[in-house]
Amino acid sequence: MHRYDIVNDAVIGASPERVWDALIAEFQGARKWWVPANTFRTTAGSPDRRGGTVEVTVHPKGVDKGGPKLQFIARTRIVEPGRLLVADYVGGAFSGVSTYRLEPLDGGRTRLQMHFLADPQGPAKILSKLADIAKEHTNATKAAFERLDEQLRGGAPATPAPVELQVRTDDGARLAVTAHTPAAVAPGTPTVVLAHGWGAGRPTWDAVVTRLVADGFPVLTYDQRGHQGSTIGSDPFTVERVGRDLAAVAGTADGPVIVVGHSGGGFAALAFAIADAADPAGRLCGLVLLGTAAHGQYVGDGEARMMGNPVFSWALGRGPVGRGMLRHTLGPAVPAQEQETNRRLFATVPRKVREAAFRASKDMDLREGLAAVTVPAVVLSGAGDKVVDPALGEAIAAAMPRARYERLPAAGHMLPIEVPTVVARAVAELHAPAYQAG
Repeated sequence: MHRYDIVNDAVIGASPERVWDALIAEFQGARKWWVPANTFRTTAGSPDRRGGTVEVTVHPKGVDKGGPKLQFIARTRIVEPGRLLVADYVGGAFSGVSTYRLEPLDGGRTRLQMHFLADPQGPAKILSKLADIAKEHTNATKAAFERLDEQLRGGAPATPAPVELQVRTDDGARLAVTAHTPAAVAPGTPTVVLAHGWGAGRPTWDAVVTRLVADGFPVLTYDQRGHQGSTIGSDPFTVERVGRDLAAVAGTADGPVIVVGHSGGGFAALAFAIADAADPAGRLCGLVLLGTAAHGQYVGDGEARMMGNPVFSWALGRGPVGRGMLRHTLGPAVPAQEQETNRRLFATVPRKVREAAFRASKDMDLREGLAAVTVPAVVLSGAGDKVVDPALGEAIAAAMPRARYERLPAAGHMLPIEVPTVVARAVAELHAPAYQAG
């Protein structure tokens, strides 16, 4: 089994052809944007030709700063110019494979993704016990991609840093909120509010946020009450209550909102949408529902009690054991890094909050109000969802006047992690003029 399974991506403000040329130049030793963390030297052939080899040197403390240096050889195996490069690590500090994908986006931009799938060898294996190599790799790659973006944009405005907020609810809960703003927002663009499910948190949406901001949408993410950075408040944990929480977060947006709700966050989104439909000043202009239901989703008293069981919580805190316990929530192709994010978030929600959240859907039946939700909607289910029956999502779409339903064949329950591009495209679909006019 590979020790590191890491995916990093970024949106670069240049065409795939220019990004590809910069990538190959860096592998040939240009040292323009991946320094000081990594340097490259072509040792045989060319990196954009099959069989070409590149010596990679990782500088944990930076180039010319001393400390250990990790070296390995990458041999190109697959090349599709401007689109895909796959290289095998054939000797040195790592064995495995790296994959670079370039995806064209609107406006002449490119999504650049690197997938690092590797085992540490020799000194790297020793260093991995002393340092978080996965974190260092991610930080270095993100910084490199940001430098590449700056160089290829030619002075285009930078994306503002996310802003941390607190929203106070009417029962005293403090909801931790992050506001993500694109470099430029077109007039009339709605804010997208992302509501995560039970036992999760804002990081569930990281890959979705990257895509939405790149597409020009302002985004609000928040932790459900009692989860991660949010406090619990004085009211009982109910579906109606979390719907009002969502309304409080949406109320901080400047103008209309598209709400995306996953699992329990979908319950909150539906409660909010039904209340908003009855409000003459309603702000909802689109709804995306992921792996969720409007009724029939109570797990039973036994499973709800388990969510609050201290032994269950202890087991969730053990990395490999916890990942195994939650593996059924994910489809078959989810990288280890995302599996660990899923486990860590679930494990760090207080056990009594988890139990209260899972009990909240005991008598939930929102079907009566769905006909009044006339905004355009997209309902997505994973065909392999073992948490929420896809048929329940299909029933939601059938009950709403302007909803379409799609079952995703290779996905499980955690759609924000598994298919972030599909989620972002659903939001863009709802914002299309033809859809809004429909």
